[in-house]
Amino acid sequence: MFIFLQLIFGWLYGHIFEYVAHRYVLHNRKKFKQLYRNHFKQHHNISRKNGMYDKNYNKLISSKFESIALSVIAIVHLPLLFYVPYFYAMIVWSVCAYYMLHRISHVRTNWGEKWLPWHHAHHMGKNQHMNWGVRLPIIDKLTGTSQY
Repeated sequence: MFIFLQLIFGWLYGHIFEYVAHRYVLHNRKKFKQLYRNHFKQHHNISRKNGMYDKNYNKLISSKFESIALSVIAIVHLPLLFYVPYFYAMIVWSVCAYYMLHRISHVRTNWGEKWLPWHHAHHMGKNQHMNWGVRLPIIDKLTGTSQY
């Protein structure tokens, strides 16, 4: 039962972390100017101009920024491995799932529009400051920031 709870809470935590990091860090031009510029000014502009397609995601490692950020997330949470190993495993799973789904949605845009319509709306909709969840819109639904 304890393993199951670690997996469930790790899965939920992964979605909360994704939402918070995307909304309050990557889209915060005042506090995190460089991160905002890298994410919003580059990635969003490229995606918006090309119908969701971002050529940088053709490469397995799309950007040093994203690869380093995701690695840092896994490293910062590493101490959890010794206390709640399945929770930590789910965090690592979340990081990998996020990266692969995000990457695919920007290379195979028809697939992304079909299977991640909330993320498509995040980039292509009227308000690019909504729909913060990439993998699932769970936290957006709970917080009222879903718009698709």
